[in-house]
Amino acid sequence: MLSTLLRLSAAAALALASTAAHAACTPGITDDNLIAPGKLQLSINPTNPPQQFVDKDGQLQGLNVELAAELGKRLCLPVELVRMDFPAMIPAMAAGRIDGIDTGMFWTEERSKLMYMVPYAIQAISVVVAPDSGTKIATENDLIGKTSAVEVSTYQMNWLKKLSDASVAKGGAAVEMRTFPTATNVVSALLAGQVDNALLVDSVARDLTGRGRVKEVLSGLGTARTTLGFRNKTVVDAVVKALNAMRSDGSYQALFDKFGLTSMPADQPLAIAGPGPA
Repeated sequence: MLSTLLRLSAAAALALASTAAHAACTPGITDDNLIAPGKLQLSINPTNPPQQFVDKDGQLQGLNVELAAELGKRLCLPVELVRMDFPAMIPAMAAGRIDGIDTGMFWTEERSKLMYMVPYAIQAISVVVAPDSGTKIATENDLIGKTSAVEVSTYQMNWLKKLSDASVAKGGAAVEMRTFPTATNVVSALLAGQVDNALLVDSVARDLTGRGRVKEVLSGLGTARTTLGFRNKTVVDAVVKALNAMRSDGSYQALFDKFGLTSMPADQPLAIAGPGPA
């Protein structure tokens, strides 16, 4: 059930700012625009370092964690990060369980009709194999006929499906795709020899490659914008204003430089992209 997937328990949520820390300023979002009075609740899936992960002490870390904390300061509103797997996030927001999604979600036209999406970063897909693998993958077409692991209900899963479908339509072989709930599960399947390769968000692939966990063999596939997502127009307008203030004072770029991720180009706005929910 959805309630099980959400795991909305006290142990699964992290308050990034206390009420006392915001006592001296007036929140930019009133309670009637929030799921729970006095706080902004955002979902996060902490299995994608360096975007978001859990450190050795069990604490949430990463770019999206620090971004949420900074937005909370500027909105004068405590932000609570609710941990859940990605497939549950959009249904949770639609059901009124959370205010938004803070997990580096890729922008797609379909998703932009379900929520207010704000692109704030650029990412792509990388293909990785086990460190000792002799698998040769020089182009995306080399994935055809092989077994690939990928997170379910993600941009990278849809990208891989389109590649496979296009091959089949031309009379070629398909990609045997095996889906898993998190990037951690994807990598575990790869290292257990259950698949030939795995598709990961490029920043995750680089992090794992740097730690010797996997070997990156192909990168830069399906380059696209990644976003924050929200259900309420008042909330998203306040967040957009705060993001642009961060860009103006340099803290936005400093955050991306710290974690080695790619920010939005200066000539592209930090603004809602797409029509938003009907």
